[in-house]
Order: sequence, then structure tokens, then C-alpha cells
Amino acid sequence: MIARMLALAQALCPETCPRCGDESAAGFCAACGDDFARVADACRACGLPGPDHACPAALPGWRLDALRAPFVYAAPLSVYLQRLKFARQHRLGRALGLLLAREMGAAARGALACDSLLAVPLHRRRLRERTFNQADEIARPIARAFGLMQQQGGVCRVLYTGAQTALSRAERLVNLENAFRVRRRLDGARIAIVDDVITTGATVNALAAALKAAGASRVEAWAVARTAGPATDAAQAERKR
Repeated sequence: MIARMLALAQALCPETCPRCGDESAAGFCAACGDDFARVADACRACGLPGPDHACPAALPGWRLDALRAPFVYAAPLSVYLQRLKFARQHRLGRALGLLLAREMGAAARGALACDSLLAVPLHRRRLRERTFNQADEIARPIARAFGLMQQQGGVCRVLYTGAQTALSRAERLVNLENAFRVRRRLDGARIAIVDDVITTGATVNALAAALKAAGASRVEAWAVARTAGPATDAAQAERKR
């Protein structure tokens, strides 16, 4: 009965691409998705472009096993990420999640290294301000697309750091130390942290450290977009966490 009702709703009100308005059951249509700039020759460890970058994964304290963020945080994609977060256009979470799932599925070739997802949790103060977690909106359609479990309770952000756009990576690492708390055992779990945008990687790395301290065997970070150099400096200034 529920399946029939959903099918009827889809037939009466078909989904459309948020960018061009054409009918699309997969969020952004293929043509609009192709207009979003991709990170060229992305490092699987940190997600930064090209072979000559200074990879943070080589530094002490890096706890992520992989970082995957296929798109560059730049217009036009950045417009939709900002609308989701600041204009509360919740339906964009599904479109952005499906966009990321499509890229992840193509890269994984049917073999994902994780069996559960965890949206980066917001501090309760930030959650009150925003009323929802944009990372969770993105994670839900990914979990459904791949049949993955979503980690829900027992992981929280206990440190309110405020906006970090003006901080260097080293300052962010210090600022985020002990920012997350895991209140249950995760022995052997293989978890993919989901976020909207990754800048320095400090937030997801701090969360990965907490998950591994609770027993997780593998932690990756998946995000829609990655800031990737001077082309995205102006966009970085617009972001708040």
C-alpha cells in the first residue's frame, strides 16, 4: 500500500532537477551534474587535487583512512550547498546526496569499504540555530542508495567552536581537539563520515579520531565538495560550521 502511494505521488508530482527544472528522479540531472567542477586527480588520502599537493595525511595525527569529495566547492554547486545550509531548502539535501552517491558508486565499482554512515553531528547550540543538520540531509539518500546503516545515537559534538573560516589548518586541529564524544563501542565498524563540504579536513579528522578510539576499524570521509585552492578562497569565506 505504501509503495503504491509513493508511486502515485511520484506520477502526480514528478521530481525535477533543482538547477534546470527538467524531470529527474535522481536529483540533479546528468547534464547539470556535468557542469559542476570536479577535483582533478584527487588524492585518495586527503581529497586534494594533483600529485604535487602537501598531503595532510602524511602529518602526525591524521586518522582518516580515505577522503572522497569529488566536486570543487565553487559556483554553481556552491550555490546549492549554501541554499541547503542557510536558506533551509531541505529538498536539496536529497539532490546533493544522490549526486554524491552517483559519484561514489562509479568510483567504488560496486565495492565500498564501509558498511555504515555517520553524518557529522552539530553541537546542540548550532542545531538550535539552524534547526536541522545539513550533513544528515545528504547522508540519508546515500544510505538508501547503497543499503547502508546510518549510525544514529551515541556520537555527539561536545565542543562549540563557532565559525572557523579565518583559522589555519593547524589552528583548526587545536580548536577541534576533543570536540567529539562517542558513548558506545564501535568495535570493528567501518564507517564513512558524511559532510557537505570539507575545507582543511580538521573536523572530519577529529571525528575519525574519536570513532577509532571507540573501536572503529576503518573511517573514511565523504563530502559533496572540497575546497581546492585559490579558486575557492572566496567561497570559503562564506562558509560557517
